[in-house]
Amino acid sequence: MASHATAVKVQQLPLPKIVVFGVDDDSRPHAAWFGKPKAEAAKAAARQLGFNVAEATNGLAADISGKIQEGRIHASGPHLIPIVSEAIYEQIVTALNARGQAGQSQPAGLSTALPETWDAIKPGHMVIARESLVLGWWEAVVVARAGDKLTLRWRDYPKLPERTVPVTAVALLHPKP
Repeated sequence: MASHATAVKVQQLPLPKIVVFGVDDDSRPHAAWFGKPKAEAAKAAARQLGFNVAEATNGLAADISGKIQEGRIHASGPHLIPIVSEAIYEQIVTALNARGQAGQSQPAGLSTALPETWDAIKPGHMVIARESLVLGWWEAVVVARAGDKLTLRWRDYPKLPERTVPVTAVALLHPKP
């Protein structure tokens, strides 16, 4: 009697990953993903570089991994987290901000909800604030709110000092993309 062996294809789930991203001192965007075994070393490198860290699991991991390279733990300086195009960087930040599902952390305390009014702004929300007349408007994360004063940090430049501005000095992002 002949036996017929049937091959069973086992679906391997993607390894949960973290994404390290940020802008260097020369205003070049960097981004890379790291598998969980390298997560702690990658987080330490991100802190040293002043970059953001976010967990990427399930669908988000596939979205992000296809757009950026794996980071190189044994490299140093700018070679650790490769440079990416501004368009890819913006897609990464948008994808990370749009996913607020259980088990996924948002970069640097970012909330996925966008305030619809100035009164609704609270810590964790992203707003647009003017850095200066020459440098223009940039994404900022609300760190604290005291009455009509907001303390902000620049989303892409976490090394820069926080600043406090009146709530009416920021612009709101459209709450329904």
